[in-house]
Amino acid sequence: MNTLELTRFEDCEAALKLPDLKQALYDEGAILMDRVLVTLHGEEHLQRRRAEMRVFRRDFFKRYEHEVIPQVFEEVMTARDGERDDLVDLGYRFMVYLALAFAGIDRQDNTAEEMATLVGMLRMFGVAATRGQAKDGEREAATAEVRETLDEFDRRFFTPSAERRQALIDEVRAGTLAEEALPMDVLTVLLKDDDDLELVRDMVLRETAFYFLAGAHTSVHSLSHAVDHALTWCESEGNESYQTLVDDPLRVQRFVHESFRLHPSSPVSKRRAMTDLTLPDGQEAREDDIVIINLREANRDTDVFGTDAVLFNPDREVKAGVSETGITFGIGMHACLGKNLAAGTLPVPGRPVQLETHQFGTVAWLTHALLAAGIRKDPGEAPELDQAIARETWLKYPVRFNV
Repeated sequence: MNTLELTRFEDCEAALKLPDLKQALYDEGAILMDRVLVTLHGEEHLQRRRAEMRVFRRDFFKRYEHEVIPQVFEEVMTARDGERDDLVDLGYRFMVYLALAFAGIDRQDNTAEEMATLVGMLRMFGVAATRGQAKDGEREAATAEVRETLDEFDRRFFTPSAERRQALIDEVRAGTLAEEALPMDVLTVLLKDDDDLELVRDMVLRETAFYFLAGAHTSVHSLSHAVDHALTWCESEGNESYQTLVDDPLRVQRFVHESFRLHPSSPVSKRRAMTDLTLPDGQEAREDDIVIINLREANRDTDVFGTDAVLFNPDREVKAGVSETGITFGIGMHACLGKNLAAGTLPVPGRPVQLETHQFGTVAWLTHALLAAGIRKDPGEAPELDQAIARETWLKYPVRFNV
C-alpha cells in the first residue's frame, strides 16, 4: 500500500469528486466514527445524507440565527466571571449548547457541572475523531477513555433525549400530535426514519454524538481563528478599525470566510482507493492506496488565490467558480452539510442586503458579537497553539473584554 498526495487546488478539487476514493481520515477513530455519515460510502451514504438534509431547511437556519444563537450567547456571556477569559473556553461553551440543539440532545439540569461535563465529553470525542492526526506516541492512549465517555453520554444525555423524541414521534403516528410539533434536529430525523435507514441503536448513538462533535468541535477552532485574524487586523490597521468591524457585520463575515480558507478544520482529507485509478495530477493509485488531499496547501495555491495566498486578506478576489472558503468544506458527495450553518452565505454583489434576514452563519455571528462585546487580546499573556496534533488549533487564547 502506497500513500500519494495532491496539493494543487485544481487536482484536490477534482479528487474530492471521485467516487472511487473512499473516506479514510477517521479510520483510527472507529470507536466513535464507525458508520457515521462522514465515513459511509456509496448508496448507504446517499440515503442517510438525504434523510439528514431535511434538518438543513430555511426555517431551521432562520430560527437558529434569530433565536438559538442570541440566547446561547447571552447565557454564556452572563455566566462569565470578570473581564478575563479564554477564547477557546468561551468557544466550547458557545458551541456545546448550539451543537446540542442541532444534534437533538437535551440539557438535563442546566447546571455549571453539566456544562463542564459536556465540554469534557466534546473534547474527548474530538480526541477520537483526530486520532489519525495525533502524534505517534499519543494515538493509543485514549481509547478506553473515549469508550467510557460515550457510555456516559449515552446514559446521561442520549437515552433521555431519544426517549422523549420517540414518545413524540409515536404521538404523531397515532394522530394525536401534528408533525410540525416535532423537534427540528438530527436525532428526531434518525428516529423517524429508523426503518428506512436500517439503523440499530448504537449507530444512532454514534451518529448523534458525531453531530454533537461536528457541530461544535471544529467550529470552536474556526471561531478562535476568525477572532484572532480580526483582532490582529485591527492591531495593524489602527484603533478606529475595531469600530468599523463592529459597525459592519457583513465585512466580519468576509473575514470569517477568509479565515475558513486559511484554516480548514482538518488540514487534509484522507481517501482510500477502492480500485486502480489515475489521479487528477496523473499519479497512478492502486486499490487500497491512501490518497492525501492536502486542503490547506490547495487553499493556499497561488495560481488560484494570488501571490499572497498564504496571507490573510479579507478583500481577496477569487476566480469565478471558486468559493471564498476554498475547499475547506469539501465538495462532491462528502461536501459538509453544515457549511451554511457555520459560514452562512455571502451577499451577491450588486444586490441589496437585509441584515435582519441575512444568513451570517454561526461563526460570523459569534465573531461579530464578541467584537461588539469589546473582546481584546490579553496584553499580559500570549495565545498558544496546540502542539499535540498536526492540525492548526489554539490550545489557549487569553482575552479580555471592555479594556
